[in-house]
Amino acid sequence: MGRPTIFAEQVVEYFPKGGRLLDVGTGQGQDAAYFGSLGYDVSGVDYADAAIQIAQERVKDVDFRVVDVTQGLPFEDESFDVVYSHMALHYFDAATTKKVFADIYRVLKPEGIFATLVNSVDDSEMKEYNYEKIEDDFYKNPAGIAKRYFSVETMGEFTKDLFEPLLLDNEGKTYKDEIFTLIRFVGKKI
Repeated sequence: MGRPTIFAEQVVEYFPKGGRLLDVGTGQGQDAAYFGSLGYDVSGVDYADAAIQIAQERVKDVDFRVVDVTQGLPFEDESFDVVYSHMALHYFDAATTKKVFADIYRVLKPEGIFATLVNSVDDSEMKEYNYEKIEDDFYKNPAGIAKRYFSVETMGEFTKDLFEPLLLDNEGKTYKDEIFTLIRFVGKKI
């Protein structure tokens, strides 16, 4: 299995030392595998059936499921100590983003941790490729894919009644892109 993402390695220090962890937008499961190796009981969800199939082949001891998070997370209230997401929660309009964040709040235990890395308004791709604006900070690219671009301020707005910020900045990065201004958020359930 590949190495964990930069974000996973940066934010694990904010997590409790064990417990149940939900990886939203797990992709092929590299971060799920990393968290499992640290002793977490990991579940991973992703919209893409093909990604889940690969994750199931590569990573054992993780409960992987195909889930459309816009339709709600199929888990009981207060069932996870951590909800983690790497570059997967920026595809929604404002109303759907609020709904998804509220559902993440619902499945977290009291004082549970939510950690996410998302696109930034400082990303030049929307200007370079002439993206169509759908609503504030939400654009559609020429291929028809819609993305939300967060700022520190807008992430604070989306999370303010749900989570106490432990980390909120625009210093996130990934191995594959040369963007160093992604929005990092780690918050404790209020």
